[in-house]
Amino acid sequence: MALGTASALLLAGGGFTAASQFAGANIQAKSIEKQAEYNAKIYDQQGEIIKEKKRIQEYQYNREAARVRGAIIARTASKGLMLSGSPLAILIDNETNMLFDKAIADYNLNIETNYARSGATYMRETGANQSRLSRFSGFSNAFSTALSTGASIGIMNMPNQRKPGKR
Repeated sequence: MALGTASALLLAGGGFTAASQFAGANIQAKSIEKQAEYNAKIYDQQGEIIKEKKRIQEYQYNREAARVRGAIIARTASKGLMLSGSPLAILIDNETNMLFDKAIADYNLNIETNYARSGATYMRETGANQSRLSRFSGFSNAFSTALSTGASIGIMNMPNQRKPGKR
């Protein structure tokens, strides 16, 4: 009877351990998913901030371009000249350089935006992968515990066999 009680206790302990491993893995997986989503949202917010930065840059560019155009036109007119020849060439050159600078700034902001978006995607994918790994690890540990418990119970319940010829 003592052997049956020991087997029952071993079975109960193994079952509890396996269930705990399974539950712990699920809790850990959910925690990993939450953390990954939180980190991804930070990257998403950075992307939105960069979009706003680009909108402000656009406004500042238009303001500066208007100021430069106005200054060139005013200086040219104050000298009694028409906006042609050298003054027009200066205006076109300034406008070209400002557009080039704007294109570089736009490119840099696009790079920042893409970096933030890829960071968000990376965080979500990494979290999903780590979550799956955590769940698999819990399943594996629970299965291993159940197998070990079953083997221990089997060994405990094996009949005591004596070698032939001995008493």
